[in-house]
Amino acid sequence: MTGLKRPLFELHKEAERPYGGAQQWFSKNYLRKCGCGVIACANILAQKEIATPEKREVDMADYMKIANRLKSFYLPIIPGQGINGWVMSLGINLYFLIHRLPYKAFWGVSAKKMDARIERMLSEDTPVCFSIGPNFPNLFGKKMVRLYSREGDKYVSNSEINGHYVSVTGMDDTWYEISTWGRKMYVKREEFREYVKKHSCSLFSNVLVVRHK
Repeated sequence: MTGLKRPLFELHKEAERPYGGAQQWFSKNYLRKCGCGVIACANILAQKEIATPEKREVDMADYMKIANRLKSFYLPIIPGQGINGWVMSLGINLYFLIHRLPYKAFWGVSAKKMDARIERMLSEDTPVCFSIGPNFPNLFGKKMVRLYSREGDKYVSNSEINGHYVSVTGMDDTWYEISTWGRKMYVKREEFREYVKKHSCSLFSNVLVVRHK
């Protein structure tokens, strides 16, 4: 599996060892429901700006400081709806500018280029903010994409999602390895493509491209 250049940063939360951040850590209920995009962006910043090659551990207080700063000043969350990719790209670019970080972001690539973009960002040590968008045009539709956990050599599906941002941390010919809700899980690439084609669209089901200036 092609993964990040360095292992994903390590968080210690009491006895837990979460894999990336989790929106349920926010204090406000609407953020626990709709803060997944903020967490996906916080994962990028924690990996690239806090964790070092020598020290992968990121303090929980430092992580949540980034997440709370993002949601308070850069990534406006609409209760019940979250944030769309275009507003996200504007907000994270403003963060890069104000904090003098040498990155630039934009939302969305064509379906043909998406996997190549993901692979390139992983090679640059960037967790990929990846949207499994809502149903479209029926925004209230119930079609979902399955999530899998890995048990030995087997992948077991135990939940489904739509309208949700995750962080891609690895990929191979079959799977996207992701961080969601502080857990390592997997999305089958072909199932995602079929979902976008039949039940969603690439306007919403896409990636935030982050690259070095």
